Amino acid sequence: MIKTDLQKWLQENNIEGKIEHPTISKFGDYAIRTGRSVENLTENEIVEKTEFMAGFTNIWLKDNVLTDEAKNILNGKYIEELKEANKGKKMMVEFAHPNTHKELHIGHMRTLITGEALARLFEATGATAFRANYQGDIGPHVAKAIWGVQKMLKQDNQTIVDWEVKANSQKAHFLGKAYALGCTDYEADNKAEIDEINQKLYRKDADIMDIYQITRKWSLGYYNDFYARFYTTYDKLFFESEITEDGKRIVENNIGKLFEKGDEGAIIFDGEKYGLHKRVFITGAGTVTYEGKEMGLAYAQKAQFEYDKNIHVVGNEQVGYFKVVLKAMSLLDPWFEGRQYHLPMGMVTFADRKMSSRTGDIVTVDSILDETTNAILPLLKNEEVDKKEAAEVITIGAVKFSVLKSDPTQNTIFDVKKSVDLNGNSGPYLQYTYARCQSVIEKSQKLDSRNEKLENWDVEELGLLRYFYQFGEKVIEAAEKFNPAILAEFLLNFARKYNEFYAKCRIIGEPEEEKRMFLTQVTAKILKDGLNILGIKTVEKM
Repeated sequence: MIKTDLQKWLQENNIEGKIEHPTISKFGDYAIRTGRSVENLTENEIVEKTEFMAGFTNIWLKDNVLTDEAKNILNGKYIEELKEANKGKKMMVEFAHPNTHKELHIGHMRTLITGEALARLFEATGATAFRANYQGDIGPHVAKAIWGVQKMLKQDNQTIVDWEVKANSQKAHFLGKAYALGCTDYEADNKAEIDEINQKLYRKDADIMDIYQITRKWSLGYYNDFYARFYTTYDKLFFESEITEDGKRIVENNIGKLFEKGDEGAIIFDGEKYGLHKRVFITGAGTVTYEGKEMGLAYAQKAQFEYDKNIHVVGNEQVGYFKVVLKAMSLLDPWFEGRQYHLPMGMVTFADRKMSSRTGDIVTVDSILDETTNAILPLLKNEEVDKKEAAEVITIGAVKFSVLKSDPTQNTIFDVKKSVDLNGNSGPYLQYTYARCQSVIEKSQKLDSRNEKLENWDVEELGLLRYFYQFGEKVIEAAEKFNPAILAEFLLNFARKYNEFYAKCRIIGEPEEEKRMFLTQVTAKILKDGLNILGIKTVEKM
């Protein structure tokens, strides 16, 4: 990779400075903040010229170097170079986390999309990625949903068996309504009864386990449908119900070492000793809190996959929580020190809607996908296209890219119209650009796989050529910073550059056809591979 070779050469020649890309392309391919002019840079065989300006040494690469890098992309050689970045590393990505007995909402969708993109970025850069999902399948929310289910079945004179034959989405919506009803009744006059259901769940009482297991299965089936639509396959699903007792045992075995008795018999971790805050790990009534369960989860995940880093893709409202539990975890076992990372996800909102699962006012993922598909169908003009199949691929691309184009730690607003804009900042715009490239390639008669006569680039051709070598660098940077938006932004700018080139330069039948076809082929390769790394498929025609 060009940047790697250049960095190595600078080190060998004792030249210090961070290599960056100039914000304005006319100032070269790279810039180094050297504070002084570095005259001997042109001794490097890949450097055409340099220029010192305002503390930076700007570097222009030789055309043949840019051409060779483009060839490496087209023939796939760059893939092996990419894999050197994280070769041998083991990365766990824990993401999505939908609680059973609730519907999948847009917050879960963002973590699902981001987590999958991170896993693919790690894999693209040579790491082994392990996809994990930690789900709450026990607790007050489940008790409220079961209460609601029992009440609704009784009102409609139905049994749980009557619902078994229905589609997963119907059963999930039914559970969503049941949960909202349970929340309402809990705040009214039925707190004691619902709390009793919760205790029965923990005791695994026979009179509640059948309806619990059936409705839990409904939720997991519903979630699996969406995992498949979003091209995610998990290596392991972890559940609260399976790690609760281990968490309790671990905390109790470390009283006096790490944990201590607090008010009213609660067992706490005194985070104030470490500049954090105190948190309860087991209540005075003996109930294991989320914090206590986290200790059990830590060892369960370690046993499943001895990772170098575990990325917890969880909302930013849990920042304080994670600071405490990760500190407790590292003190409990030094192995965890430095291996845990909380990626604090920003919220997703709508300009014209509000959400609350407690009241049933949520925007479900399937409703978002349906809206997006309805917006896409009128855009599919090509009669040769299977509209249903294409609409599904473009829908997922639109929704995924609308999430991935923003820094994952920042709040974002989902807008259906903007997500499908073929002229703008969207996934379909990238898919359309790829389809445009494929159309040009299909028409051309000059597809010389050897590409031996690629020289004498004109200004427009060179402007596009100078984008190609940055692709691999952006993939590595996005993986290093746990930020898929870095790659998404590059692909957008790159697609705009190709479309500007396409508007200015005729390709088919021109003397430059072979060169311009080469540029088009490389563009298509980058778009396809780049989108795939983000978890987005392409279509050949639109």
